[in-house]
Amino acid sequence: MLMSIPLYCKIHYVSFLIPTVTGFTRFSSLTKAMRILTVLCFFSCFDVVTQYLVSLWLGNNLFLSHFYIVLELGMICAVFYFSIMPQRTRNTLLTIGGMFVVFWAADLIFYFNPKEINTLTQMVQRMLLIVMSMITLQALMRDETSSLVERPVFWVAISVVLYATATLMAVGLGNQLLALGQTYFDVAWNINWTFIIITNLLYTKALMCKLER
Repeated sequence: MLMSIPLYCKIHYVSFLIPTVTGFTRFSSLTKAMRILTVLCFFSCFDVVTQYLVSLWLGNNLFLSHFYIVLELGMICAVFYFSIMPQRTRNTLLTIGGMFVVFWAADLIFYFNPKEINTLTQMVQRMLLIVMSMITLQALMRDETSSLVERPVFWVAISVVLYATATLMAVGLGNQLLALGQTYFDVAWNINWTFIIITNLLYTKALMCKLER
């Protein structure tokens, strides 16, 4: 029996194509950071498609998200790293990224269960994304060489904050919402999908910004 997918969920799936197509259309002229963002958007599309197909074949796709989150955090860290100049800030980003990789690996070795969502690791990843985004935004505000809205990484940082916050709430409160009823859970995920759509549109905005050469 095929899994029924809500229409709005399908719309949120399609939204991943927008920044991916935009990025590859302009790939040769993008900065290194924006090329990494484009590749991340491609992997996001691949992850969405793979999760759907695996859910049809195996009925359980929960294990895929555990591997995607370390790739996602690493590539977002790289986008921020190559977009800002202060070496101290770059080192901070690398330290945060490295700490998460160690935490993720330890969790994979000792606690990983492919049949369950690893809520703790998911929440830690989202919190670190928010921290890295705020660090990047602070570094950008100290650099007055150009307007914030003209810098692609500004839009990336804003989108990551929105995405990570929404997903953190949906994942962190998932069990409590289910206890209240399926309707509350569904509403929370519809809100999460909305923020993901906004995130993909902001990624597209970043990829369309005037090039920083």
